[in-house]
Amino acid sequence: MLDQKLYVDGTQVPGTWWSVQSGGAGWLALRTDNTWWWGRGAEPTAIEAQLDVPPVLSPDGKYVGEVVDDNGQGTLSGFGTGAGGEGLGGVPIDLGDQQDGSTVRVRGVTDDGRVIAQGTKTAVLWLPLVDNSTVDLTRTAPGLQVLGNTPAGFIVNDGADGAVDATVGAPYLATISDAGAVTRVGPVPNHDDLSVSPGGTWLVWTPAGTTGGEVTAIPTLETQAVDGTQQATLAAPDGWGFQVRAWAWEDDDHLVSPVVRDGGDGAERMARCSVRSNRCVLVDSH
Repeated sequence: MLDQKLYVDGTQVPGTWWSVQSGGAGWLALRTDNTWWWGRGAEPTAIEAQLDVPPVLSPDGKYVGEVVDDNGQGTLSGFGTGAGGEGLGGVPIDLGDQQDGSTVRVRGVTDDGRVIAQGTKTAVLWLPLVDNSTVDLTRTAPGLQVLGNTPAGFIVNDGADGAVDATVGAPYLATISDAGAVTRVGPVPNHDDLSVSPGGTWLVWTPAGTTGGEVTAIPTLETQAVDGTQQATLAAPDGWGFQVRAWAWEDDDHLVSPVVRDGGDGAERMARCSVRSNRCVLVDSH
């Protein structure tokens, strides 16, 4: 996405856009009229349901999980990004009312169609492609905060000392079984934002406190192998800064991001970075 224009395989998608999630098979994006759309190419398909919280795309781009507002009640459902957007199967799950002012929202969708939704008092693992059952994670993993999912596993925090995000505590990557058992994969740094490469090999992140407030661009991104080795800092091309929360993996080595000129007029370019060679260059985006 560049200058609020969304491109898929080099073709501009109609409309102007706020943000996009993408995987190998599909994408999910928020348009500037606050409607959600998805696709597997440059032809967008609207999500017609009423959504008060953002839907979530699986890392491979094949599935979307969503909480639909139904007269004040939350319903957990989802669909595939293949032809027609068929549902995940089974019966959508009734999540009830808001809890302590916090709606239940999807925290992660796996590449095999498992969905986790969580709110103040609720944490549910839904297995629509298995037997449509649900697992109460507040019983199997009390206090666990599921922060997102990646090709290397879920990003979680144990909730100790009131931790509800990854800026404090000891966040880590984990897998969660169909019975709700949590298996630790490995630690991740405290961060504001973190993304894992498609092959589950590399992390890129911004340290806690980097992207808060009115920060719109930053000069560097931190990288390391998922196993904690080969740490490095990626610097934006000279005179440019990475647009906050807009970077995305192209493959298991290359990261792409819109960049803005330091102290400039807000015009955007695109940068392409190699994690292995620790180098970023401006690229022609036209």
